[in-house]
Amino acid sequence: MPGCVFQGDHRAPKDRALTDYHYFCTDHVAEYNRAWNYFSGMAPQDIEDHIVNSMTGERPTWRYDNFAGLEEHLRHKATQARFFTEQNEQKSMDGHGFVGIDRNSPEYEAMVLMGLAPPLTLDSIKARYRDLVKEHHPDRNKRDPAAEERLKRINMAYTILKVACQKFASLPS
Repeated sequence: MPGCVFQGDHRAPKDRALTDYHYFCTDHVAEYNRAWNYFSGMAPQDIEDHIVNSMTGERPTWRYDNFAGLEEHLRHKATQARFFTEQNEQKSMDGHGFVGIDRNSPEYEAMVLMGLAPPLTLDSIKARYRDLVKEHHPDRNKRDPAAEERLKRINMAYTILKVACQKFASLPS
């Protein structure tokens, strides 16, 4: 700044091209930057275009129309995951009637423990849980420690299946 006695170590852009700079002291660069508007003199549509183009680093983009069926494909896969089914001839039913389910998954073990089979709904899981709790409650089994352990496993299985159902329900439809 003319008349300023401090050294101009801080640069500030002269224009939108950002190739040429003024050099100011700390106080004057802060004052200049507060008053400077990069978009000054630009039409609103030009500002919008600049913002959109800067999101991609000023690089060209294209639509991916060849993925038009992708959303439906993903919904189908999510449904398969929820109901633990897969239309695949290589996979056969296991002893519990489930098709293509990983027997080591917590959801599979929970379904077997609760005696459930796909397709599952939160209501069907809750209904089965209520029945099992009534049947295995320690008060109905003369304070049998084994009944307590069975009830703990049933509670865990219920929680696993409930969480799996809630996760699926939260997927965009």
